[in-house]
Amino acid sequence: MASGGLFLLVCCCGAMLAASSSSAAGGELQPSESGKGGRRKLGGETSPINDAYVSSYEIVNTFSHDINSFTQGLTFDVHGNLYESDGLYGKSMVRSVEVLTGNSKHKTANERSHFGEGLEVVGDRLVQLTWKEHTYHEYKLPSLEKLGSHPMPCYPDCKEGWGLAYDAHNAHLYLTDSTDKLFKLDPKTLKPTQPPMQIYDKKLGRAINGVNELEWVDGELWGNVFPMYQGTASECIVRINATDASVIGWIDMRGLLALQRAAVRAASRNYVLNGIAYHASSGRLYVTGKQWDHMYQVRIKPAASEEQTAKHVHDVCSLGRVSG
Repeated sequence: MASGGLFLLVCCCGAMLAASSSSAAGGELQPSESGKGGRRKLGGETSPINDAYVSSYEIVNTFSHDINSFTQGLTFDVHGNLYESDGLYGKSMVRSVEVLTGNSKHKTANERSHFGEGLEVVGDRLVQLTWKEHTYHEYKLPSLEKLGSHPMPCYPDCKEGWGLAYDAHNAHLYLTDSTDKLFKLDPKTLKPTQPPMQIYDKKLGRAINGVNELEWVDGELWGNVFPMYQGTASECIVRINATDASVIGWIDMRGLLALQRAAVRAASRNYVLNGIAYHASSGRLYVTGKQWDHMYQVRIKPAASEEQTAKHVHDVCSLGRVSG
């Protein structure tokens, strides 16, 4: 969401690994030879899904990121084009991004009174949430020509616009709103299709507030966590079962914030980890943050055995007080 973050200084996880960038002219990811399950033979990744309650990461590739982009949404279309939603009043926009350089190929500004938020490709259109304006915008792909703006049908049940993710196989759209709620929406109308579910971790024995930028990853919802209204921010990603909003596990992403420029590190509560993009046909996972210097391709792996506990999550993920 808008700002915040608790800086946790931790050494970077692992050395950078050499890998092909799989980017062609224009910066988009392109299909190539596929092996079993549609994964690429060259430069592809296995699914990031694992059975661990706590996972960690290693950096595969580092790319430039526009340091003026206050990232609120990050997503690929089926052709491998990367799109980003940038926030801040007077500066919000949607843009298509060259993966290698971080430069914009196309961009469309929001009204100055709108704060851009979560972003998702839904069929042949791009859907962008706004923070407190109770409005969503639609754009034509890949030109980003604006198609229209509409009131949020879930308001006032959904208090704000935060994260957005799409399960294309089952045609379900998911939204978060700063609270501990997960909303399931009709992808055509954005009307709720059922009552909101509570995002709850049974191992921690608590609800999870502030799930922010969302991504659909091989049958799971993954979300950055920003408990802004609980007075903190997190360097962890939560894995959510979309059926009942129960927490499957966590990914400890500490170390990436420490790699950004001094101005970001000094105001880490403003410039939090935010932005998850999964390129499903290659299994590649990308993350970045608000006005970060870099976007990273990362590989997810189970954390050490001694870290597979609720206590570890409680100690390092800065989830804030339980609301209510």
